[in-house]
Amino acid sequence: MPALQKIIDIQKVGRFEKLNVPGSLRFSPVALVFGENGWGKSTLADILRSLTRNQPDIIRGRETLATGGRQKVILLVDGQQSAFDGSAWTGPRPRIAVFDQVFINENVYSGDSVSHDHLKRQYGLVVGAEGVALIGQIQTVDKELKEVGQLLKEKEGVLQATAATLGLPRMSASDFAGLARLEDADNVIAEKEREVRRATEKEQIRTANLPQPLPVPTSAADLTAALVQSVDGVAADLHRRLQDHIARHAAGRDAPPHEAWLEAGLAFDDTQGCPYCGQELRDRSLIDLYRDYFSAAYKALAAEVKQRRQTLERYRRGEFRLAIGTRTDANRAAIGNLKTLTGEGCEATLDIEALSDAMDTTAAALDRVFQQKQQDLITPVAADEYENLSHQWDGGRAAIVAYNHEIASYGERIEGLRCAQAGVNLDSVKNELAVLQARRKRYEANTAAIVADRQTLMDRQKALKDSKDGLRDQLTAHTKRVTEGLGATINAYLDRLGAGFQIDYQPPNYRGKEPAAEYAILINRTPVPPRADDIAGPSFKNTLSSGDKSVLALALFLATVNTDPHLTETIVVLDDPFTSMDEFRRTFTVNEINKLTNRAAQVFVFSHELGFLRLLWDRIDQGKITSCAIQTGAPGMASLATFDLEQATRPRNETERMKMIQFIDATEGDPAEIRALLRKVLEHFYRNGDPELFHADEMLDGIIRKIEGAPTEYRYKRALDQLKDINFYTRNFHHAPVPGGVTENTQVEELKTYCRRVRDLTRGTP
Repeated sequence: MPALQKIIDIQKVGRFEKLNVPGSLRFSPVALVFGENGWGKSTLADILRSLTRNQPDIIRGRETLATGGRQKVILLVDGQQSAFDGSAWTGPRPRIAVFDQVFINENVYSGDSVSHDHLKRQYGLVVGAEGVALIGQIQTVDKELKEVGQLLKEKEGVLQATAATLGLPRMSASDFAGLARLEDADNVIAEKEREVRRATEKEQIRTANLPQPLPVPTSAADLTAALVQSVDGVAADLHRRLQDHIARHAAGRDAPPHEAWLEAGLAFDDTQGCPYCGQELRDRSLIDLYRDYFSAAYKALAAEVKQRRQTLERYRRGEFRLAIGTRTDANRAAIGNLKTLTGEGCEATLDIEALSDAMDTTAAALDRVFQQKQQDLITPVAADEYENLSHQWDGGRAAIVAYNHEIASYGERIEGLRCAQAGVNLDSVKNELAVLQARRKRYEANTAAIVADRQTLMDRQKALKDSKDGLRDQLTAHTKRVTEGLGATINAYLDRLGAGFQIDYQPPNYRGKEPAAEYAILINRTPVPPRADDIAGPSFKNTLSSGDKSVLALALFLATVNTDPHLTETIVVLDDPFTSMDEFRRTFTVNEINKLTNRAAQVFVFSHELGFLRLLWDRIDQGKITSCAIQTGAPGMASLATFDLEQATRPRNETERMKMIQFIDATEGDPAEIRALLRKVLEHFYRNGDPELFHADEMLDGIIRKIEGAPTEYRYKRALDQLKDINFYTRNFHHAPVPGGVTENTQVEELKTYCRRVRDLTRGTP
């Protein structure tokens, strides 16, 4: 079984600037260590706690102040050195369970309060090494989960930011990663962008001007139809006679076409004379001839020829050129605006200048043909005289018709857009565009790499969560096995300790990152929570006395230690286990410690109460016990020496040292007797402090001489000057008075000063 066999050296730790331990002092299975308060018992407990936990900071935090040198601890454990060199432990690290104020503060309560941290650490204490190992594994998994979660959050943040920049601020990283690949992405997105533009400018598109068709010239066939017409009912000799008559009167006259002039004259009243010259007419045959000639059919043909010439005249005056030029300019502007708004263009083009020139030229040539016809309406014009002109005319007309067809088709497309846009929601279209852009972005190399990294992290996260669940199941099963009887065990201890309460120990809770113990205090069968923020409500703080709280802490420690399957391999250390308890509970504590001595590898009990240590001495097999005390012996020095517990626990009024203390406190006793006792107290202390150097009957003079001859580093060397002073002060009181000798009076205050000096040199013994 592991055991702490001896302390070889302790330097610069707490009270121990240097702790001197005789080489012969070795610890038995049970070690009872006496030490006054503030003289190093808790320091020894912390050293052992630091060793078993391998936590160097516990010792570094206790570095002795205002001294030079380096911290050092050397212990002998199972024949091997466990050493602390100021920074780390080396050597064996035995299992050690320490009960002291640190244990209470860590696992049960601090001051008057129980915190969640207390409950978490208590849980670790309860479940033991196996449970703590499982908790450690869970914490390791939790740590990696946190790291993976942070990396995953960063990746998802990038993906969400990417989606947001594309106009999808509410799209999750999962939705973004799950987007399908977009085939022919550029063209699809370009079309959707046009749709967005149309939807954005829907009202402008609705009210925008459409391009208008150009005026289409009359077809050549319709235009030239009058040229081949004649007038039915007009005899050929009548036409010849009229032409001859006109020819005789035409010379030298600048007048409209004669047929037109003659036709106009017939409109006048002819009852008095000639409608042309006004002379009285006796022969009316010519007038009748005119009336037959200018029939309704003739007039209709003349009117048509006139109209055609007027039409052709407009071309020659530039009216056609102006009309189609103005219209095409307006159409060009309308098409440009609509293309800007919708993205839809129109390919209709027309060379206005070339077309106008050609049409003007053709119109002038045709007008000459019509002029000829107008002069002779009766005679049809031969087709070969104007056939080429007709072809030229229809060519220009066909260009305009083609242009108008393009314009009409474009207008139909725009109207189609207008109808389609009537029910379009701009936000929906924008969102559709953003989704398309996101689908394209999702599969770009950089983004795809982030998506792949995210998936890898998600897979790792799932594996870690599964692993954590498995570990939690193991921990739950282990905890159930450990804690099923724990509450009953604690309550049994509380009952034997005479506590006025019980506890209801329950399965742990997992509300935080780490599991925590769960229990309620039962007072009169009423549960009281250990933690309570409301001062007006019952809690651990205001329902238990300080003694009850100490009892609960000891009961928890004893329950966990005694249920530990590795107790036979454990060194149990109890530092003042009886503190704050009622007197009647000390017997129980002594009995429980005695039980531990039969089960634990080794038991250490540190106490400042000699009576409690004496009870243990009497109860435990004394063959197992080493009794020692932390002593001073010299200013700034401490030693651990064997200690006669039986002698030290005699009634206080029978000991020399207690008489000295009583004189300091109450000025009781004869000053001369007390002055003589000082030597006895010192002699007793140093004989027991170093029995290897001093004989059992060594006198103070001999003690001083041997200390003078000892090496410089000898632990009592610093006491030499004070011992010499005290030896000189007490020299005449060592023996019975000598007749005739000098009588020396003893001043009380001076004696008290020397008593205090002796008291301080001999701390650690009565």
